[in-house]
Amino acid sequence: MSETPVAILTGANGGIGAATAVALRRDGWRVFATGLAEPAPPEGTLGEDDVFVPHDLADRAAPEAIVADALGRFGRVDGLVHCAGTSHVAGFPDQEDADWDRVMDINIGSAHRMARAVARALIAGGRGGAMVFISSIAWLSGGANPAYGAAKGGVNTMVFNIAQTLGPHGGRANAIAPGIIATNMLRGAFPGEAFGKLEKAASARTPLRRLGEPEDVAEVAAFLMSPRAAFVTGAVIPVTGGLELIPPIGQMARSGS
Repeated sequence: MSETPVAILTGANGGIGAATAVALRRDGWRVFATGLAEPAPPEGTLGEDDVFVPHDLADRAAPEAIVADALGRFGRVDGLVHCAGTSHVAGFPDQEDADWDRVMDINIGSAHRMARAVARALIAGGRGGAMVFISSIAWLSGGANPAYGAAKGGVNTMVFNIAQTLGPHGGRANAIAPGIIATNMLRGAFPGEAFGKLEKAASARTPLRRLGEPEDVAEVAAFLMSPRAAFVTGAVIPVTGGLELIPPIGQMARSGS
């Protein structure tokens, strides 16, 4: 068995997931990447020692199959970065049950199933390990999707439990709460001119005056997966450019509008 640590990475098709794959590879990880069959991860995302195996995490059997496949190919699993997620923009009175259920199942249901399968492998492996879950700052405000914010809040609470479970075995679990990140998922939720309006408004409200890039989140994920974060567990790290620091009333007072 190789001494190279192996990370399972979900949501590797693009955006934060693809950027995280690049950062993990740079830091010496072998990456077992998974995501929907289409689109394929961008060119350069994975190296020759890595693998991409398509899975739809709406399939409740997928997490166990992913972990078994990774163990079969590489003989070890040392960590998880869970980037898979989905959204649906709708006001609270307008969100249908089917949309609520889908957003909840993919965002927290799949996170739970992946965490459970990987936790078993980490504990059995006896090498500690780490998990990182991509949450969202929407857990504080609800965002544009009540189900999305609720699911991400659930992910963060689950991370607290996972950290308590893995700690005695030398393992860690953390979450990252990104702000508004310029991903394809965001562009899909706010198509055309709506994205430009969002970018302008959000940048004006953000102390760093820009949207985040996938690499901004990926670098924090790589840090949390590394020995440099050996004493960090059960944390929810905001990667927002300070978006949550400026309430709308303060912004209006400064702008005079």
